[in-house]
Amino acid sequence: MPSSGVKNIQRALLFLLVFLAPLKIGWIFRHHNGIFIADAPLFFLLLLAFSPSIKFKFHWKLPMLGFIVWCTLTGVFAERFDIVFSEVTRFARAYLAFLCVINFTRAKKDIDIVFYAILSAFTLESLIGFLEWRRGFLGLTFLGEDSFYFRVGGFFVHPNIFADYLIFFLPVLLRLFIFHKHRKITRNILYGILFLIAAGALFATLSRGAWLSFAGAIVLMMLFTLFKIKFYPKIVSGFAVMALLATVAAIHYTPTILNQFQADHRESAASVRMPLNKIALQMIKDHGVFGVGLGNYTEHTHKYAEAAVSDDHHYWELLQVVHNTFLLNLAEAGVPGFLLYLWMLVLIFKHGKKATDNSDPFISNVALGFLTGFLAMLVAFIAGPDGRNHQIQMVFWIYAGVLFNFSRMKDPRKISKKKVRRPVIQDPRQVRTVNVNNQSQTGESLWQPNR
Repeated sequence: MPSSGVKNIQRALLFLLVFLAPLKIGWIFRHHNGIFIADAPLFFLLLLAFSPSIKFKFHWKLPMLGFIVWCTLTGVFAERFDIVFSEVTRFARAYLAFLCVINFTRAKKDIDIVFYAILSAFTLESLIGFLEWRRGFLGLTFLGEDSFYFRVGGFFVHPNIFADYLIFFLPVLLRLFIFHKHRKITRNILYGILFLIAAGALFATLSRGAWLSFAGAIVLMMLFTLFKIKFYPKIVSGFAVMALLATVAAIHYTPTILNQFQADHRESAASVRMPLNKIALQMIKDHGVFGVGLGNYTEHTHKYAEAAVSDDHHYWELLQVVHNTFLLNLAEAGVPGFLLYLWMLVLIFKHGKKATDNSDPFISNVALGFLTGFLAMLVAFIAGPDGRNHQIQMVFWIYAGVLFNFSRMKDPRKISKKKVRRPVIQDPRQVRTVNVNNQSQTGESLWQPNR
């Protein structure tokens, strides 16, 4: 076991890694990549990983490392290997962050550190987005803020990316506000206020795909919840408050919402997705095994754009990247790489489902919130290439690490049913029983044996 001083350093670095992960600031020098501010705590955590007391393990190494190796090797045949290398290193960075969240989270206090780091980062981003909505561009360019005129983007590269980030954690806040019983009702109120602030920021992104993805995922979450818990008066009242506020907001902002779906420029932006998808499918047909190389999609679109030109969509419009993360990955990584990518997603939902079955209400509520966020995010990926963005990749795999940790935590209900074994000692007076319920709240006893 590391000393208390080393453990505190580990926790401080872990907090910084998770808190700084959504930020894009750093030294960017190659194809939207470089040295980001989150790389500093990540680097020092990896140095600490060499300590014998850490026992650093490469979880999910077959799909994750397999994807990295496959994309690197097939990238040799790409038009531009430098772009492939940049994309691979971004994914590798996210995977290392995933491993650090898992390997440096060993006790309940570590869980708290990671969760409050996520909550702190989300609160900051939500407040920035909300203030941009009400006051306009804040001028925080040194933190990565950009001006998007009538849309808000927080510290993200695009409003749609910011919206993806928001719908990822909003379901967790909803679970903690409505469904989790806190010791003090002020906790519920605070989570409710933060949910409303983040929801306001989400609205101001004017991202239709994120709106629909979030709404659909929440509906599925509620249907799932119907079969999991009883709707006590406190839960019903909290849900009623949210439903009332959502209805009032929808009525008040109906013109803005309808404009996003009916305005000519928005309909044009939506209609171009179909010919872009056709171009991607043709590219997949021609490069099904090895793909065109990560990041090399637009190096090939000129070969297919001319055939897709129509009265509604001109040639230059069809040269852009396909607005579908899954088709993009399939075209660039080929079928083998895409299957490895799907394997990762299956593992996330497998561990997430296991975590939702935990009888600890905090674990099950937060896990279901994260799982709903993953569902909303993946649905949003159908309408955008956002899954390849650096900020989203970092957040995506850090949250995956949290779900992995939750799936390893012992179920208090199962622990309490186990018979307590008494040690065989010569003197019966020395025999002591073990308080299993207390044990589940301390240190390493939170975890299942490593498998």
